[in-house]
Amino acid sequence: MALVPLLAVLVLAGAVALGVGIVRRSPPSREASVAAARRHARSASVAAVALGAAAALATAAREVGNTAPGGLGVTALLVPIVFGIVHTLVLAAGELTWPRPEGEVRRAQLVRRGVLDAAPRWLVRTAAVAAGLAAAVLAGGALLADETGRRVTHGSTAYGNPAWSTASPFPGLFYGRPAAIGLLLLAVVTVGALWVVANRPAVATEDDRIESALRRASAHRVLRAAVAATLVVAGGLLLVGGMAAANVGALPLPGWAGALPGLLTALAGLVVGFVRAPGVPADQPASV
Repeated sequence: MALVPLLAVLVLAGAVALGVGIVRRSPPSREASVAAARRHARSASVAAVALGAAAALATAAREVGNTAPGGLGVTALLVPIVFGIVHTLVLAAGELTWPRPEGEVRRAQLVRRGVLDAAPRWLVRTAAVAAGLAAAVLAGGALLADETGRRVTHGSTAYGNPAWSTASPFPGLFYGRPAAIGLLLLAVVTVGALWVVANRPAVATEDDRIESALRRASAHRVLRAAVAATLVVAGGLLLVGGMAAANVGALPLPGWAGALPGLLTALAGLVVGFVRAPGVPADQPASV
């Protein structure tokens, strides 16, 4: 199945693009604490991309030559999920080791923060859409697949002669169960990482906008990978499901048209994965 090397290439390309975006620096800060926080965030982001990509490529490489029915398809679904989980865990570790306030005089604000308060609104909405789409595709595939969980069958009894067509792969329980478990684990890890972001120590700075921007960037990085992985998985399932349904005549469309919604969904996931996290306010440049 060609999806495994394709997904491996997409993960590698995404890692390179994310790494380039991370290396691009915002204007330097005049405050040592802010500079240290930004260096720490940048290092954690680079490590998250590198380790996530390595884990995803290892997952793909492990199944090279697998001849079990549907085995490569399951691996293709696990590649982006593994990337998202490892990426998120590394980011959470980075937030747990966030630089502590130093110096004789320290200041702190008593602010009650929710898990999603720092996350960009558009990314939260996209996450909700991605989760709903993934749930709908998994539920629909489980209902429409045959007893193998890998095929869809459609036919009629026109003119008294039964005519049935079968196509695979199709996102039934065979593919849907591991995808659902992986996405659920990704969701749990993501919520945990966002909780860590919301509760980590504030950066000691006179400008509260910088502290807010740093925390917003952390939440953005956590959600970005999770949303991208979910959209890629949902898009892949929708792509093969739509193509199979069109091929058996369940959809009045050619195969490529049935695959188009899934392809666009997966591409949307890649776009989300490349969106750079917000930087600190641009009107605060100075040399450290």
